[in-house]
Amino acid sequence: MDLLQAEATADLIDAGSPAQRRRALQQLERGLSDRLAALRAAILELEALIAYDIDFPEEDEGPVSPERVRGAWSAVRGRVADLLRTAPEGERLREGALLVIAGPPNAGKSSLFNALLGTERAIVTEIPGTTRDAIEAQAVIEGFPFRLVDTAGLRDSDERVERLGIEVSKKYLGAADLVLFCEEGEKGRGTGDGESFIAACTAPVVRVRTKADLLPVPRHSSPCPVSAVTGEGLPELRRQLAEVAFGRLLALGDVEPVVTRARHRSALERALAELDAFWAARTGGVDAAATATHLRAAVLALDDLIGTVTPEDVLDRVFAAFCVGK
Repeated sequence: MDLLQAEATADLIDAGSPAQRRRALQQLERGLSDRLAALRAAILELEALIAYDIDFPEEDEGPVSPERVRGAWSAVRGRVADLLRTAPEGERLREGALLVIAGPPNAGKSSLFNALLGTERAIVTEIPGTTRDAIEAQAVIEGFPFRLVDTAGLRDSDERVERLGIEVSKKYLGAADLVLFCEEGEKGRGTGDGESFIAACTAPVVRVRTKADLLPVPRHSSPCPVSAVTGEGLPELRRQLAEVAFGRLLALGDVEPVVTRARHRSALERALAELDAFWAARTGGVDAAATATHLRAAVLALDDLIGTVTPEDVLDRVFAAFCVGK
């Protein structure tokens, strides 16, 4: 068992959703390990080309063509970059996507929060401003893990306690992976309270028109009409949330490996930086032996990731999750 498989064992134990379990099992069965081993072998082959060109320039085959070196470098760099691009959603899968439900007061946020959660977690009344603080809970939507957050209504207020709640809402909006913005059924897009707060968001925003059971909102209007009372629009909303938060993983399926930890991402970033440094040095006229040191550093970064050569502090962090020795 390598270090990645040990981490996958911990992830499998902690998994709270089907998607987390499938991904942990795939990693436990060496899905990510085999991909990294193939990348390591490809970098070593590129390093061998450079070594051959240095040590045996007069052999019958002649010097290695620049096109061959460029092709080998471009191929392995692309594969490392592709794997690295899975990191945001892979880490989100392991931790749970932070879904912040926002909107003006009395827009049905708490009712929608309870409906997505499947239990009465937040207090719901007809009085605007009932929610004064953020309420967070774990949920599984379309098989994927989410951390749902119900927030205070967004509006300009002079009431001290409500204003503090709105400040908390803004902090959650700044950290969100995805924002679910609720608009009341009779209000059009861009006309309600909270629009200025949402305009400053960097996370993707999914808009819904709430309380569809109270008003004759067209079925196919935009934003999507939903009702926490009748359940109208909730299946479509769940699918949309999963697609926005985990679209890349849905496209890859369960066969392709993904990066699920910050440690993985950091090692791949180091490997990619060394590959780029190799090419910059080669095209900059640096001595071939010196350029090859970047390839060796890229291999060492992957070795750290797989666990071939692993610092003690990394091992301590990994196995602390198992409470070894306690």
